[in-house]
Amino acid sequence: MRKYFALFLIFFLSACAIKPTQTKTQTVHFALLSPEIKIADAGFLKQNKQEIKLELYKLAHLILKLKIDKKICANQACYPKLAFNAKYFKNYYYEDFLSDILLAKPLFNGKNLEKTRCGFKQKINSQNYEIEYEICDLKISFYEKKNKIKIILKRIN
Repeated sequence: MRKYFALFLIFFLSACAIKPTQTKTQTVHFALLSPEIKIADAGFLKQNKQEIKLELYKLAHLILKLKIDKKICANQACYPKLAFNAKYFKNYYYEDFLSDILLAKPLFNGKNLEKTRCGFKQKINSQNYEIEYEICDLKISFYEKKNKIKIILKRIN
């Protein structure tokens, strides 16, 4: 009987010792302006190893919940990543395109990357798009001229 109790106790305590996934949360001001959607409000950018979430609020009401993991879900409507890019950015780009913007990473594997005193900037042109992308301290600016899409994300300390 003691053996079973000891096994139960070990099992119970080890289950409690499992570390939950750590989530990093930042307060942000986010703006997305395109022919399809215009939104600009404050919210939270949450990230862990499995997913990225962007939640925007207006007058304490959730107006946008964007979740990126294997798919991109916007307010319960989920899309494969490339389909989301095509719908909202008018180009397929690559799967982690939006994640790279939200996490302030270089686009297209650092193509045309130019270091600046406060971060970096990129100008990337092709037949289908003209991108100006800049990371400076706590601000992310993305502008795609041909399709008139602008994303601005400012982290608030």
